[in-house]
Amino acid sequence: MKYLLSIILLFATFLTYSQKENVESSTRILIDKTQFTRINKDWNTTAEFKSGIGESVNFFPIEVIDLKSGVKTNALQLDMYIKNPDIRKTAWVGIDEIEEFINFVEDNVIPNLDLKFKGKSSEFIFKAKEMTLSYFIYEKDRRISIKLNSYDDDKILNYTFWTETQVDKIPKLLTVLKEIK
Repeated sequence: MKYLLSIILLFATFLTYSQKENVESSTRILIDKTQFTRINKDWNTTAEFKSGIGESVNFFPIEVIDLKSGVKTNALQLDMYIKNPDIRKTAWVGIDEIEEFINFVEDNVIPNLDLKFKGKSSEFIFKAKEMTLSYFIYEKDRRISIKLNSYDDDKILNYTFWTETQVDKIPKLLTVLKEIK
């Protein structure tokens, strides 16, 4: 009985720890470890998604430079504004995740933008370290959701934005992703 209780306690501890583990992008790791950082943002190439209640997510390419060592990397930055709670958050998708993100959008989302079902649904999900993008289709309705994964010690683990009216802007996101590559 003690052995079984010990196993259960050990499993519960592992499960609790793994749920709270922060997964940071390579970009956040670089920014956090450098003493002097420069972030160049390209405001000419953005993909903006807005909800009907005034929330938004903006995607744009960035270049991060460690000013001491000269190490440079490209990445995708996303700035999210949501109203409940009233907060602005920033997340990054590292260069090591960009190629998979491009492939996901090109192979799974773009070809299915006009997909319709009768009495069925389908969802396409891309998980990066700091964010998750979901494209959901139910009959003729379509929705894009962007969730910030738990990457800091905030009391709210997953901030989420979604919209049904901005799905047609997904090709613009692909353009932004290809600028980073």
